[in-house]
Amino acid sequence: MGRQMNACREVLRLNVDGTYLGRKFLAYRSQTSLLIALTALLGAGEWVLDYMNDPATAGNLVWLRLAFVWMLIPAWGVWLTSNHTLAALIALFALALAQFHDIAILKTQSGGLTPAIMSSIFYPMVAVLLCLGFSLFVNWMALALVSISPFLLAKTGWLGNFPYQLYGMVIWPTSIFLALICVAFAFGDRRRHLLEKALEDASNTDPLTGVANRRHFQLLLQRETSRFLRTSHPCTLLMLDIDHFKRINDTFGHPTGDRAIQALANICCKMSRDVDIVARLGGEEFAILMPETVLERSAHLAERIRLQVQELKMRCNSGSEFQWTVSIGIASLQLPAQAGKDAAGLGEQLMTRADAALYDAKNAGRNLTRFAT
Repeated sequence: MGRQMNACREVLRLNVDGTYLGRKFLAYRSQTSLLIALTALLGAGEWVLDYMNDPATAGNLVWLRLAFVWMLIPAWGVWLTSNHTLAALIALFALALAQFHDIAILKTQSGGLTPAIMSSIFYPMVAVLLCLGFSLFVNWMALALVSISPFLLAKTGWLGNFPYQLYGMVIWPTSIFLALICVAFAFGDRRRHLLEKALEDASNTDPLTGVANRRHFQLLLQRETSRFLRTSHPCTLLMLDIDHFKRINDTFGHPTGDRAIQALANICCKMSRDVDIVARLGGEEFAILMPETVLERSAHLAERIRLQVQELKMRCNSGSEFQWTVSIGIASLQLPAQAGKDAAGLGEQLMTRADAALYDAKNAGRNLTRFAT
């Protein structure tokens, strides 16, 4: 029971999370746009049913039916926007106006309110399909809108002799059932989101340390270098390498070496800012990308990490203590000498310079910090 309650709370939390809703809308955007366009075409094509139901008045309804084509405009609007809130407002507006337009046409026929009521029963189903790409609350709002609209129109006197009881007996069970269907879809979307997030984390994260892996780091580095080319804001890179790591493995064993790697990752994450990007590039080599940071501040972080590692005492499997150190190279982004240099090339240049500074520290005796020239 507790697990189900936690799942319900997570569904509700996700349905107010802007990032999740944005991704969900982009996954369903083409479907939502297509459904609005199909509603426009079906609304116009219903003139055939008008003619079969009431041939005498059908001739006067041709242009009213063709007016449904206006819904191609909101369909195009949903397709163009990437803002899920704006798209939800467009979809709700199109749905409400389409229902009002349809009822206005059907009530003029000789069948009276009967075809209008029968038509309104289908709108809750359309609302569910139309709003799958939006939050659960938008789904419920759309259902309430199309279910209550005929009642409200009847209260204004626009729908005379409205059969409240008959309509209520049909619409409320239908709407409640569809509201539960929306909840089922929300749980399905949550499960898909969790699976996608797990796959994304697995592809972007180093399994031993939990920090970014080399592939993900290079993508983030390219993003920062692109921003640097636009804004010229400072950005620095620290390259860290455990000194004599092979000796640690040979002397104390690979499990102890793995613990040393994990310890360095934990120290880097603990001392870095939230905006800094910590990554394991491979083996015992790490990187820390520091946006909006000048060399002096990055050197301060590098020294804190170096001293923290130097003072750290670890135990191997046999119980004996040992200590180890790191060497660090630092480089900052520089505007390219050639105009038009791309972000990827600038990122590679930054890593090459930081790596050269790291090996300068190694050659100078290790357990040092060096700046790129």
